[in-house]
Amino acid sequence: MRLSQKGEYGLHALLELAQRYGEGPVQAGAIAESRHIPAQYLPQILISLRRSGLIRSGRGPRGGHELARPAAEITLLSAVEALEGSIASASCGDPDEPPACGERDMCVLAGVWRRVDEATRSILGGITLADLAREERERRTTPMYY
Repeated sequence: MRLSQKGEYGLHALLELAQRYGEGPVQAGAIAESRHIPAQYLPQILISLRRSGLIRSGRGPRGGHELARPAAEITLLSAVEALEGSIASASCGDPDEPPACGERDMCVLAGVWRRVDEATRSILGGITLADLAREERERRTTPMYY
Protein backbone atom coordinates (compact mmCIF):
# COMPACT_ATOMS: atom_id res chain seq x y z
CA MET A 1 0.00 0.00 0.00
CA ARG A 2 1.31 3.40 -0.93
CA LEU A 3 -0.15 6.65 0.41
CA SER A 4 -0.53 9.78 -1.67
CA GLN A 5 0.87 13.08 -0.45
CA LYS A 6 -2.66 13.96 0.66
CA GLY A 7 -2.76 10.78 2.74
CA GLU A 8 0.60 11.48 4.36
CA TYR A 9 -0.27 15.08 5.18
CA GLY A 10 -3.73 14.09 6.39
CA LEU A 11 -2.34 11.50 8.80
CA HIS A 12 0.11 14.06 10.17
CA ALA A 13 -2.71 16.58 10.62
CA LEU A 14 -4.78 13.97 12.48
CA LEU A 15 -1.80 13.10 14.64
CA GLU A 16 -1.36 16.76 15.55
CA LEU A 17 -5.03 16.96 16.51
CA ALA A 18 -4.64 13.76 18.54
CA GLN A 19 -1.70 15.28 20.42
CA ARG A 20 -3.82 18.34 21.21
CA TYR A 21 -7.05 16.47 21.93
CA GLY A 22 -9.04 18.11 24.71
CA GLU A 23 -7.31 21.49 24.36
CA GLY A 24 -9.97 22.95 22.07
CA PRO A 25 -9.91 23.81 18.37
CA VAL A 26 -6.57 24.16 16.61
CA GLN A 27 -6.08 26.69 13.82
CA ALA A 28 -5.08 25.28 10.43
CA GLY A 29 -1.98 27.47 10.43
CA ALA A 30 -0.79 25.94 13.69
CA ILE A 31 -1.27 22.42 12.29
CA ALA A 32 0.55 23.33 9.08
CA GLU A 33 3.45 24.90 10.94
CA SER A 34 3.82 22.14 13.50
CA ARG A 35 3.70 19.31 10.95
CA HIS A 36 5.38 21.05 8.00
CA ILE A 37 2.31 20.75 5.80
CA PRO A 38 1.92 23.33 3.01
CA ALA A 39 -0.61 25.84 4.36
CA GLN A 40 -2.33 26.22 0.98
CA TYR A 41 -2.94 22.46 0.72
CA LEU A 42 -4.12 21.76 4.27
CA PRO A 43 -7.68 23.19 3.94
CA GLN A 44 -8.50 20.64 1.21
CA ILE A 45 -7.32 17.83 3.48
CA LEU A 46 -9.27 19.17 6.46
CA ILE A 47 -12.43 19.32 4.34
CA SER A 48 -12.04 15.62 3.49
CA LEU A 49 -11.51 14.76 7.14
CA ARG A 50 -14.52 16.82 8.19
CA ARG A 51 -16.76 15.23 5.54
CA SER A 52 -15.71 11.79 6.73
CA GLY A 53 -16.70 12.69 10.30
CA LEU A 54 -13.20 12.36 11.76
CA ILE A 55 -12.87 16.03 12.67
CA ARG A 56 -15.16 18.95 13.36
CA SER A 57 -14.41 22.52 12.46
CA GLY A 58 -15.53 25.93 13.58
CA ARG A 59 -15.05 29.39 12.11
CA GLY A 60 -14.07 32.63 13.68
CA PRO A 61 -11.41 33.77 16.12
CA ARG A 62 -12.05 30.86 18.47
CA GLY A 63 -12.54 28.44 15.61
CA GLY A 64 -10.30 25.75 14.30
CA HIS A 65 -10.28 22.00 13.99
CA GLU A 66 -10.46 19.15 16.48
CA LEU A 67 -11.06 15.43 16.48
CA ALA A 68 -14.77 14.59 16.38
CA ARG A 69 -14.25 11.79 18.90
CA PRO A 70 -11.45 10.58 21.15
CA ALA A 71 -8.20 9.57 19.46
CA ALA A 72 -8.58 6.07 20.94
CA GLU A 73 -11.72 5.62 18.83
CA ILE A 74 -10.18 6.58 15.48
CA THR A 75 -8.27 3.82 13.75
CA LEU A 76 -5.60 4.28 11.16
CA LEU A 77 -7.85 2.30 8.81
CA SER A 78 -10.69 4.83 9.09
CA ALA A 79 -8.23 7.70 8.60
CA VAL A 80 -6.58 6.16 5.53
CA GLU A 81 -9.94 5.30 3.97
CA ALA A 82 -11.19 8.86 4.61
CA LEU A 83 -8.12 10.29 2.90
CA GLU A 84 -7.44 7.73 0.18
CA GLY A 85 -10.69 5.86 -0.42
CA SER A 86 -10.50 2.10 -0.80
CA ILE A 87 -7.24 0.49 0.28
CA ALA A 88 -7.68 -2.54 -2.02
CA SER A 89 -4.38 -3.60 -3.58
CA ALA A 90 -5.99 -4.54 -6.87
CA SER A 91 -9.51 -4.44 -8.24
CA CYS A 92 -9.68 -8.23 -8.10
CA GLY A 93 -9.07 -8.09 -4.34
CA ASP A 94 -12.02 -5.75 -3.82
CA PRO A 95 -15.32 -7.67 -4.03
CA ASP A 96 -17.17 -4.41 -4.80
CA GLU A 97 -15.05 -3.65 -7.87
CA PRO A 98 -15.05 -5.59 -11.13
CA PRO A 99 -11.59 -7.02 -11.89
CA ALA A 100 -9.67 -5.22 -14.63
CA CYS A 101 -9.02 -8.52 -16.39
CA GLY A 102 -12.63 -9.75 -16.08
CA GLU A 103 -11.48 -13.15 -14.78
CA ARG A 104 -12.03 -12.98 -11.01
CA ASP A 105 -13.15 -16.62 -10.72
CA MET A 106 -10.23 -18.00 -12.73
CA CYS A 107 -7.39 -15.73 -11.57
CA VAL A 108 -5.00 -17.23 -9.04
CA LEU A 109 -3.92 -13.74 -7.94
CA ALA A 110 -7.37 -12.71 -6.69
CA GLY A 111 -7.01 -14.82 -3.53
CA VAL A 112 -3.55 -13.42 -2.87
CA TRP A 113 -4.75 -9.82 -3.20
CA ARG A 114 -7.70 -10.56 -0.92
CA ARG A 115 -5.33 -11.90 1.76
CA VAL A 116 -3.05 -8.87 1.38
CA ASP A 117 -6.06 -6.56 1.75
CA GLU A 118 -7.35 -8.46 4.80
CA ALA A 119 -3.93 -8.29 6.47
CA THR A 120 -3.61 -4.58 5.70
CA ARG A 121 -7.10 -3.86 7.03
CA SER A 122 -6.34 -5.88 10.17
CA ILE A 123 -3.09 -4.03 10.87
CA LEU A 124 -4.50 -0.55 10.19
CA GLY A 125 -7.69 -1.36 12.09
CA GLY A 126 -5.68 -2.33 15.16
CA ILE A 127 -3.82 0.98 15.45
CA THR A 128 -5.50 4.10 16.79
CA LEU A 129 -4.49 7.75 16.70
CA ALA A 130 -4.05 7.50 20.48
CA ASP A 131 -1.53 4.67 19.98
CA LEU A 132 0.45 6.77 17.51
CA ALA A 133 0.29 9.91 19.65
CA ARG A 134 1.57 7.97 22.64
CA GLU A 135 4.43 6.46 20.64
CA GLU A 136 5.32 9.87 19.24
CA ARG A 137 5.46 11.38 22.76
CA GLU A 138 7.66 8.50 23.95
CA ARG A 139 10.07 8.98 21.06
CA ARG A 140 10.34 12.68 21.81
CA THR A 141 11.16 12.06 25.47
CA THR A 142 13.49 9.09 25.04
CA PRO A 143 17.12 10.25 24.91
CA MET A 144 19.13 9.27 21.86
CA TYR A 145 22.63 7.93 22.41
CA TYR A 146 25.08 8.23 19.56
